Amino acid sequence: MKTYLIGYAAVVVTASAGCTAAPPPAAKAAQTEQMQCVPGQTAQQEDELVRSTHVLNVEPIYSHVRTSNNDAEERVNGAKLLVRPPQGMTVETMTRLLQCHSARILLGQTNADAVTSDPYWLPDTWMNIEVHPEDGNYAVTLSASSIGDNLKVLSRANRYGAQQMATAPELP
Repeated sequence: MKTYLIGYAAVVVTASAGCTAAPPPAAKAAQTEQMQCVPGQTAQQEDELVRSTHVLNVEPIYSHVRTSNNDAEERVNGAKLLVRPPQGMTVETMTRLLQCHSARILLGQTNADAVTSDPYWLPDTWMNIEVHPEDGNYAVTLSASSIGDNLKVLSRANRYGAQQMATAPELP
């Protein structure tokens, strides 16, 4: 009987733990910083990557949400930046640098104003950042946990994209 109760208690604890809210943004940032930031990697290297990235296109990411009366609507669920791959940088390295950059800003370890309209972070908000190859370029997807924050992500991505398209060097 005790074994059953202990097993039952463990199930209850596990089930209730799954219902808790996500960790606070600072806790997620600290975990990411510990796992993603490479020793010897500096905030200046991350800032330089963000400053030098050549953006080709910015577009919203939408999610299809059912509403009442069998209707549906599209909601902004983040932004996608199509960028030229930086010279010699793999998808994994770029992902790591951008995630580390975001975490360090959120933790106050680096200057949030180092790059104008930096789309890779939001105050008091954890950003999901993923980089994938797309047609010879890299697609950087950015998202937050709420519609309001995702609208901010898209707005910042649009400003950053316009700035980076205007300042990017011409390709041969």
